Amino acid sequence: MVEAKNKIVIDASAVVKWFVKEGNRERALILREKHVKGERLLSAPDLLAYEVCNSLRYNPEFTEEDVKNAVKSLFELHLELNPPTIENMDKVSDNAFKHNITAYDAAYLSLAESERCPFITADERLYEKLEENPLVVLLSSDKFYEITS
Repeated sequence: MVEAKNKIVIDASAVVKWFVKEGNRERALILREKHVKGERLLSAPDLLAYEVCNSLRYNPEFTEEDVKNAVKSLFELHLELNPPTIENMDKVSDNAFKHNITAYDAAYLSLAESERCPFITADERLYEKLEENPLVVLLSSDKFYEITS
């Protein structure tokens, strides 16, 4: 069992890199490997599955079968996927308005704040809006290695 202090919230922008060859893919794969080895517990709102599926669906390099296989492999990793609750949705709404971000992005931030754990994103525009929050880590930053080592 992974200790709570080793939990990391990860968003779809980072998870998609497990399947698509793009910048900082090696860092995203490090996260996946640490989760598989039980060194870290990767957590996300359950909307992660939909966001990854949607992103891959609109990637011209992926067929319908490729998308299905990727999503299946995502579930086989046993990520901690968290359903919405009334309490959590209040925090999501607060964060969405406070930071001028989507409720989808606020769901990841709110989960990290509730769990008091880092939130890793590859989305630079999102990071720019949240960079004052010490829990938020950009996948491409030097802080990534501090969080994952």
